[in-house]
Amino acid sequence: MKFLTVLSLVSLPFLSMSQSISPEVIASAGEHFDNGTVQLSWTLGEVMIDTYDNGTNILTQGFHQTELTVTAIEETLADIRLNIYPNPTSEYLNIELGNNEKDISLQLFDMSGKLVHKDVINAYNTKYVLPMQSVATGKYLVRMQTEDGKMNSTHQVVKLGVGQ
Repeated sequence: MKFLTVLSLVSLPFLSMSQSISPEVIASAGEHFDNGTVQLSWTLGEVMIDTYDNGTNILTQGFHQTELTVTAIEETLADIRLNIYPNPTSEYLNIELGNNEKDISLQLFDMSGKLVHKDVINAYNTKYVLPMQSVATGKYLVRMQTEDGKMNSTHQVVKLGVGQ
């Protein structure tokens, strides 16, 4: 009897069946490509997206789920106070700045993306006047940014005709 018990305990792990769970997507079409450094997966026809979580296991249906590592990025933006007036304008656009400790690149674009005016506002300047007489009536984008990227803002301004 002891022999049968020992034999069954030793052979049971080799004879038993186990289950393996692998990621699987059921869709009407799809493919997975892998060249060792890059992977590309696509599916077509996934109609349901749902996630179940019991505290220890997560089951996600729908889109391909990859293992993601989220890394926090500390973003320190410049604390530059900004006031642009008058808007709309016909001749000059006043830009008041506070706490600007670095040079600021200023660009004026028309709505087609063409660069119309370009200048640099020097560090510690509190006021800049943007001449608008030479540009046509319409909408423009004023983009201001510091070289280190801590200040990056875009504002829409409207240029009116002289008699408006």
